[in-house]
Amino acid sequence: MLFNEQELEIQRQIISVMIELDQAAELLFSKVNQAGWSQRNALISHVYSEYEKHKELEHKRNKWEQISLEHRVHKKLYNLLCEYRDLYGYFPAYKRMLIQFDDLLKTALIKEEYEIATILQKWRKRFPN
Repeated sequence: MLFNEQELEIQRQIISVMIELDQAAELLFSKVNQAGWSQRNALISHVYSEYEKHKELEHKRNKWEQISLEHRVHKKLYNLLCEYRDLYGYFPAYKRMLIQFDDLLKTALIKEEYEIATILQKWRKRFPN
């Protein structure tokens, strides 16, 4: 597939965002693991304190859940991009991909999943219109 200069620039931009998205997902995976261990340690501390550290345990659990949600959204978005990537690493149907991306964003807003919508919106702004 041959691209004109404008289309080639769009492809470069999408590829660049995809690389950054993958790196962000990997970083979040590491944070999920750290938060999981922190939650585990808080649970052990809670048990040894004869169940007196409810707030600390709840805080650690909430942090783990929030980071896990971010990671899942990033991975789902990355997998969406992978579906539209061809053998050469380009996105010949990128317009369809962006429509699906926008549909995900609208669905999150309709379902009032504002945390998910915020993450999606952050990444959507980085793609061409």
